[in-house]
Amino acid sequence: MLSNRKRNLLIKRLELEEARAVYIGHAHRDFPSDELKPFSMIEKLWNNGCYYGYGFYEAGDDPAFESVLRAYAFMAADTVYNMLLLDYFAVCENDRGKGYGSAALALFKEECESRAGIIFEVEDDECSKSQKERHIRQRRIAFYEKNGVEMTAVRSYAFGVDYKLMVMDLGVGNAKESLDEKLSHIYRIMLPKPVFDREFRIR
Repeated sequence: MLSNRKRNLLIKRLELEEARAVYIGHAHRDFPSDELKPFSMIEKLWNNGCYYGYGFYEAGDDPAFESVLRAYAFMAADTVYNMLLLDYFAVCENDRGKGYGSAALALFKEECESRAGIIFEVEDDECSKSQKERHIRQRRIAFYEKNGVEMTAVRSYAFGVDYKLMVMDLGVGNAKESLDEKLSHIYRIMLPKPVFDREFRIR
């Protein structure tokens, strides 16, 4: 378990039942319902060793009090290219705007240092349906860029949503090289072939 002194934040790799509790208790509030996988799908990937979850907990000064979940991340893992795809990342509802997101990403980067890189799918701001939506998407992109995630020229489409791809290069190989192949390979791991063929493409 690694810590971030600035916020006294700890990262913990979750067990399956801990991940289920976080997913059901938080992700269903933090993400639109049409963006959420059934947990049964996550469980299958998890049991196959290609999906993980992390919780970011803040420990108080008093050891008698339990640490509090401040943020969480779920990701798909690929052993062929040694890459991760960040599937869900969120700061808990009442803790946003307090620096937990940046602290969590710093810990996450350290935790995953043996990987070549982490792929971030961000909703394409150029495909926004309103100015408000465009602003939200641009803020999300700016947040990731501020925290060392680099925008690439690769674009994707999955389940009706247009994405731009960003990468956090962790120094083990060139994470940006053949990014379209790397993302496609992860989606092939996650999805049955008919669903992959129907719902995913590189733009």
